[in-house]
Amino acid sequence: MYHKYYLPNTYNYKTLYLIHGLGEYSGRYVNFIKQLNDKGVAVFTFDLPGHGYTPGKKGDIENFYEIYSFLENYVQEEYILFGHSLGGLIASRFVEITEKKPQKLILSSPALGDIRQLSWLLNLFSIFPSLSFSNGINPYDLSTDKKACELYKKDPLVHDKITVRTARQMFDEAEIALKEIEKVDIPTLLLFGEEDKIVNIEEYKKIKNSNITKVSFSKGKHELFECIYNKKEFYNKILEFLE
Repeated sequence: MYHKYYLPNTYNYKTLYLIHGLGEYSGRYVNFIKQLNDKGVAVFTFDLPGHGYTPGKKGDIENFYEIYSFLENYVQEEYILFGHSLGGLIASRFVEITEKKPQKLILSSPALGDIRQLSWLLNLFSIFPSLSFSNGINPYDLSTDKKACELYKKDPLVHDKITVRTARQMFDEAEIALKEIEKVDIPTLLLFGEEDKIVNIEEYKKIKNSNITKVSFSKGKHELFECIYNKKEFYNKILEFLE
């Protein structure tokens, strides 16, 4: 998998691993990464299979457990883990199953619980696991910043593809992640927008784990790091959590 790191101008830094969401890639986070670098945080990131610069059919993740295995070998001894949307699901599941747990976990609009959209379609085409279809994401549901939505639409490395096997695994893993959320036994920050239509934020109400602090943002949509109302507060909450 394509991976890259961004180091701050200091030798005494914290290390954070960042996992992007569905249909996008790690390069969309350079502004966020710069904010972290400026605060002395090194960021390591990668593109999921079928995304960004990693080879493979667009939107096709053959086996989620290969991603968890990759992370097992990729992360260092002391680190922080950040995941957005699908990346938040992957980060949650990894923390639930690994012995190499991060010091802290940050979940941005994670895909947890019941996210089964178009499940009838998947059942219909289950005999074609590598069949691609649109992930159904409306770019204008992502952010309150229309410029950011336009950039998303025009970005040649962004796509709306997902395969049947990827969607089925994503649905299954999201339900398991919520069911086993008590296994997240480290300080965790879960951030989400109250106007998010991409993931099912109602599922977050089922989380009773005292290690997880949930913070909601009024008027916020799916990408709070691109929100005209909440971007600054979103960054501040994360930086406070990292202190």
